[in-house]
Amino acid sequence: MPLPSRVRVTRFAFSGYRRAAQKKIAFRAQGGNIRNSGRGGGGNSSRHYRSGEVVRQSGIYEVVHDRNHRDPHEVVMISGEQFPDCETCKEKVRFRLVRTAPYIFQDEDFEEEA
Repeated sequence: MPLPSRVRVTRFAFSGYRRAAQKKIAFRAQGGNIRNSGRGGGGNSSRHYRSGEVVRQSGIYEVVHDRNHRDPHEVVMISGEQFPDCETCKEKVRFRLVRTAPYIFQDEDFEEEA
């Protein structure tokens, strides 16, 4: 039985791969995050929110404590509420939006009736 001949990779085939890789790099450079796609809206913001500020978007937030008394961790915050103080670092705690995620009872199909 004859062995199949080797597939020759042409310059055109390689350039197509290179273009796809360049698009992926450009996407990441613009702040794109493949891991978040399909899990709610945008997010991955670099803006940090302070305790006492009103939450503008419901979603998953990273909590960063003052002087690293605790490792960063993720929490769910609901729009309209205020970012809370930490019991240890008080108002020096910061919050960063990781990804938006709508609260089910703020969705028009699931709103609670008055």
